[in-house]
Amino acid sequence: MLVVVAAILVVTLRDDADEPPAAVRLDDCRGLLADASRDCYIRTFSALVAGRNDPRAQVASIEAAVRSEGGFALSSCHGVMHTVGRTYAVEQALSLADLKDTLPRSNDPGCSAGFAHGLVTGVAPRIDVRRPQEAAAICSGAGTRYQRYSCVHGLGHAFMRIHGDRLEPALGLCRSLGEPAADCAQGAYHDYWFAIAGADDATLPGAAVTDPRELCGSQSAEFVRPCWYRAFVDDRPAGIEVDSPEHLEVLCDGLRGLQRGGCITAAAVIGPADPAVQLDICAALEDPADADSCIRGTKVQNLLGEPAAALVALIRRCGAFRDATARACYRWLGKAIAVVTDGDFARTGCPQLTGVARAECRAGAASMEQALVTFS
Repeated sequence: MLVVVAAILVVTLRDDADEPPAAVRLDDCRGLLADASRDCYIRTFSALVAGRNDPRAQVASIEAAVRSEGGFALSSCHGVMHTVGRTYAVEQALSLADLKDTLPRSNDPGCSAGFAHGLVTGVAPRIDVRRPQEAAAICSGAGTRYQRYSCVHGLGHAFMRIHGDRLEPALGLCRSLGEPAADCAQGAYHDYWFAIAGADDATLPGAAVTDPRELCGSQSAEFVRPCWYRAFVDDRPAGIEVDSPEHLEVLCDGLRGLQRGGCITAAAVIGPADPAVQLDICAALEDPADADSCIRGTKVQNLLGEPAAALVALIRRCGAFRDATARACYRWLGKAIAVVTDGDFARTGCPQLTGVARAECRAGAASMEQALVTFS
């Protein structure tokens, strides 16, 4: 578990191209109401990265401080750093080419991923919509599979801002990217839900649809899961704490087929922070299709930095499922864990399993370069 530590944390990371990172002070933002605390973190972190030629060491120090702090600082950091990254990109007048020297070198889905998405959003005005593949080429040069995914997700945000947060033209640009289209689309829907929640200065045009059932119910099949995935994260349903199978049913009652699958995954994502507890909830679902969709919402990213044994222990919990669902679990977690370990799990984790479990784990890991569709 994460614990609160001293208010000042200094990380000695250094990039020769820039000054060393400054101390990250969290005192002033602690104990405030949520909105005030979020605004405080935005101001504090923006000041820390402002004017730096290379902000990556400073972003890494922010990430380390926030992970040590835990609580609201950690849970809100992704959204906070969206704004910080976007502001930095605008103030520094970054170009698309500058991204290769500013995108964080981290697989962390919180602060670093948020900053990356903000950077890509900030350079949106400089993306030539006639040649979106140029932007995708920047992403393909990122260092790890997670970073490549995160960059493409950021393009979805950028395409939305280019088109005034209108989905149809943004999704059209995502489709033009080919294989990564669904991951780009998830970024576009993420920006849409940002706008509904009033986050990151995103605004929706006209009378926008705010009900995920209506919005996702009107999307083409390839984008249904990306549409649902972020539906509850930034606009959490009031009065629902997803800590049991019954709460999944409350959120997704009456839906069928792909729409229900997308909803179940989205509901699972806002469940317990511990991915092992998430899997326990999934295993208690009676419908195998629901269990399969629930597994896709497992937050394996929360084990980032944990020993390899913790990752192996997590995927072994797939044994609680039956037959095809167990195989799907080994396959999905094999893929997801391979992404956050940049393929290392295929070499060090999957071989610790046996029989079908090992085969499915390896198959999942081998597919990690394919579109992830539902991922944080």
